[in-house]
Amino acid sequence: MKLRKRPRILILAIGICLLPLPATAGGNGMLLESPAPVHKFLDGKNLGLQSINILIMAADIAATKRAVQVPGAREMNPLVGNQGAMIALKIAGVGAGFGMAYMMHKSGHHKLERAIPLIFGAPSAVAALHNSGIHR
Repeated sequence: MKLRKRPRILILAIGICLLPLPATAGGNGMLLESPAPVHKFLDGKNLGLQSINILIMAADIAATKRAVQVPGAREMNPLVGNQGAMIALKIAGVGAGFGMAYMMHKSGHHKLERAIPLIFGAPSAVAALHNSGIHR
């Protein structure tokens, strides 16, 4: 049974990818590089991003409240049947985003830590923009 050239190259490439990085770079595997300096969780960027998330959630609440007052308009999200439920859902969303960002910070995923408030705020921003155009 003869092996074709492509499977052998593929197996060789997978084997090289599985080698530890210092071995492929020709470096000494015993030397450790110093990690990048770590920032505090409650630094200016995180506080700013969390504040943006809170403002987006508040804008969504205000725009939705105003849009529902238009005759014939209704809330599409069944979880927020009344104003209190909507506020509770938004507070829970901000808290969950804050908690997930903190978990990413502790595990060393600092870029994702900064992106989570924006990921949580994006659907509310779209909803606020949509709802602000309803009453015009």
